[in-house]
Amino acid sequence: MNPARARHPRHVERLVLVAGSASLLDSAAIISVGSALPLWRSQLRLDDVEVGVVSATMTIAIALGALAGGWLADRLGRRRVFTTTVALYAVGAALVALAGSRTGLVAGVAVLGLGSGADLPASIALVAGRVPARLRGRMVAATHVMWTVGIVLASAAAFAVSPFGLPGMRAVFGALALGALATLAARRRAVPPDLDLDPDLGPDPGAAAGPRTGAGEVAAAPVARGDVRVLVAVALFYLLYTLVANTFGSFRTYLLVTVGDASQAGATAISFGVTLVGLVGTVAFSAIADSRWRRTVYPFAAVALVCSQAMLALTVGQSLSATVAALVLYALAYPYVGEGLYKVWAQESVSPAARATFQGATIAGARAAAALFALVTPSLLADDPAVLFWLLTVIAAAAVLVGRRSRERPSAGPAARSTRGVPTP
Repeated sequence: MNPARARHPRHVERLVLVAGSASLLDSAAIISVGSALPLWRSQLRLDDVEVGVVSATMTIAIALGALAGGWLADRLGRRRVFTTTVALYAVGAALVALAGSRTGLVAGVAVLGLGSGADLPASIALVAGRVPARLRGRMVAATHVMWTVGIVLASAAAFAVSPFGLPGMRAVFGALALGALATLAARRRAVPPDLDLDPDLGPDPGAAAGPRTGAGEVAAAPVARGDVRVLVAVALFYLLYTLVANTFGSFRTYLLVTVGDASQAGATAISFGVTLVGLVGTVAFSAIADSRWRRTVYPFAAVALVCSQAMLALTVGQSLSATVAALVLYALAYPYVGEGLYKVWAQESVSPAARATFQGATIAGARAAAALFALVTPSLLADDPAVLFWLLTVIAAAAVLVGRRSRERPSAGPAARSTRGVPTP
């Protein structure tokens, strides 16, 4: 495929669509596992520790998959990783659907997580390398819109099958397996072999210097891979935020059922409604990702994120209505101070030759930390959920403060294409 043709809007949109499916499948897997936890707990007779092991296994597998997938994508070709890891995802989803024991369940979520994690850095780096610099933030953010769409679809599916108990959730994982196979077929058609080479990089990714967009303008000057200060700032922000986000993604339904005394159907309905709020915000963020408005909105969203955790700490287990209000506030905040922002930063802050590697490493570190945290989350929810959410309040505050400090640095976006430094919100 001619690189200039690849940058035509129709081809860019098609590429973003098939690449964004990685984010959709990843979030759908996380939410589906989280929705099934209460059912596995009762049907497979899991205790609190075993529930934590299942959730942690999924998260650790995503971390390991991201680490390996990002490294391989920058060395063997992004398309190769991009078009094959989804097959591993399909196998994992099928294993989870068929799991009838604790051992089978853990094995299934491990394979599912490996396939999901390996897909993410390769797909997002491929998008970042194929679009003009002036649209890069918007297109990368668009893949995160699909992440939220995955949450919506998985939440809706969990609600739809809630009357059928565990067999219903088995059907959801079966649908994920079939969806992954359909995605694999679509990717092979939409991303031919000659897209394995990023036109910004040339035949040798390590020789990249001064990347240019399809329109001929010089893209944002990449941060040197040796600038540890910048890389640590982006990685630390994402790690801290992920501890909050993974708790909500993996344990929201579990929280509503086991602490809030909601029914499985009621909890999945609440989760679905809250996710719709987040989807609207994520679409709005994708529209402002390349503008100064992402910086303007940041402090308001940051305050809302911290307040949502404090509200839960004060009201969890006492008022289901207050818990739902806190979840809504969280959904209003996270599109502007969460993973979508990190994904834009990761593309702006690192040289094209190392984008997938850096993003794979940061995803791996953040998910590994979240996995360790998930091991103790069910026990904290059972013993004293207020302690958990006060801890998350502190973590959320630390995350947004890292982002707040970075606002004082020049932006790597359209307003300052040739500057270096920590990217701004």
